[in-house]
Amino acid sequence: MKKALYIVTKGPERGGTFLLPRQPSSDQDVSVVLIQEGVSHQTVPSSHVYVLSDDVRSGKPVSPFPSVSYQDLLRVIFEAETVAVL
Repeated sequence: MKKALYIVTKGPERGGTFLLPRQPSSDQDVSVVLIQEGVSHQTVPSSHVYVLSDDVRSGKPVSPFPSVSYQDLLRVIFEAETVAVL
């Protein structure tokens, strides 16, 4: 199974998730990490969604998604076959 990672930097008002696949193919494992303004998203069309803990702590809105550290983010970047920053 191919691993794809989307790093979303833009908030919902700027269309940060409009390029995310709505129905990932069955041979693809899609993960999303919300950083910077992206942590303000409350819904994302993926089952594996995380927020960068440092961006949540810096006064951004409370997120319904689990948080990850910079170290975790680097790990998922290197594990992914495809990485896109939106």
